[in-house]
Amino acid sequence: MADWSKMPDDPLKLIAEKLHSVEDYVRFGGVCKSWYSIFEDKECCCPSSKSPWLMLAEKENSEMRGFYSPLSGKVYEIRLPEVVGKWCWGSPYGWLVTIGTDLDMCLLNPLTRVQILLPSLRACPNLNTLIDSSTQGSRSKDIFIYKAVLSSAPSSPDCAVMIIYSDYGRLAFTKPGHQTWTLLESESGPVDDIIYFNGSFLAVNLSWEVWICDISGSQLKTIRFAAAPALQDVDEIEYEAKYLVESGGEIYMVTRNLYDTARRDIPYMRTWTFSVLKLDMCKKRWEEVENLDHCSFFLGNNHSFSTWASDYPEFRKNSIYFTDDYCGFLNIPRNFDMGIYNFQNTQIEHYPVGHDALSMFSAPLWIRPSFC
Repeated sequence: MADWSKMPDDPLKLIAEKLHSVEDYVRFGGVCKSWYSIFEDKECCCPSSKSPWLMLAEKENSEMRGFYSPLSGKVYEIRLPEVVGKWCWGSPYGWLVTIGTDLDMCLLNPLTRVQILLPSLRACPNLNTLIDSSTQGSRSKDIFIYKAVLSSAPSSPDCAVMIIYSDYGRLAFTKPGHQTWTLLESESGPVDDIIYFNGSFLAVNLSWEVWICDISGSQLKTIRFAAAPALQDVDEIEYEAKYLVESGGEIYMVTRNLYDTARRDIPYMRTWTFSVLKLDMCKKRWEEVENLDHCSFFLGNNHSFSTWASDYPEFRKNSIYFTDDYCGFLNIPRNFDMGIYNFQNTQIEHYPVGHDALSMFSAPLWIRPSFC
């Protein structure tokens, strides 16, 4: 029987360059250690197709994390001791942002298990008092960070990480290799969401204003837009969450409307519907969107992103894929409110996987896997 581990690297690289999806790379790397090591070569091409995966919730007493691929319809189990007991945020670049209860933060590629250390929040003296006051009692320290997004993959020299922190929705950023976090001063009020777009971070606050974040200094440059129109008049809606999404070179704001279930056996907030606005950069105002055409939006505990049905036919067009990303702040098990919203008929369908594990902090999230 042939010993596949003895195959020379050059033929292996030629084979790897013919692969077309992350699934193919997973199967290829699973043959043996020497085949997997091909991905460590920077000259080896990454797969051209990066169909989003759903990273499932952490299971009790397990270092294995499941990743559901809609392309293959399979769940891939990957050993990831690096994320046990940690809060994670997904990205469209294949990397996770992680934080532990010790407030140490990292970038992690779940496929290669490469980690890049980020400064601890404790490394910023101005944050220590706020951290202590925000995490008293039963609240876990990891919920001090509401969201974390990347500007690019860490291989880029311009890679930066922006976070929304504390109950006041403030902003801070750092870069791999930096020793601390830079706090951004602003009068914008609490920030709901952030996204990286055309070389800058954009933030939206509670008043529906968009702010451009200048990370060359410590001030926010402000661009104000007209307030969004009232799109919902439903008595049951108790809460709304906003998400910024880039699609086709345009910025959209998705509003997730939630209502009180008034039931004790499930989290008390559940998604009712979504509404979408598009930002007119020239007129500086929001415009209502009636449909998403051939796009799919991916929202939740991740840097929001979109796909096109022509590139990813495994996903439904004119739909919003969402995960539970708000219940953890209420100290109740998460991973309940997750599904697919059909923009045409306004119906919500539960997602086919990921409902079997509830976690106080580790809900499913979307990520575009990559070996780069």
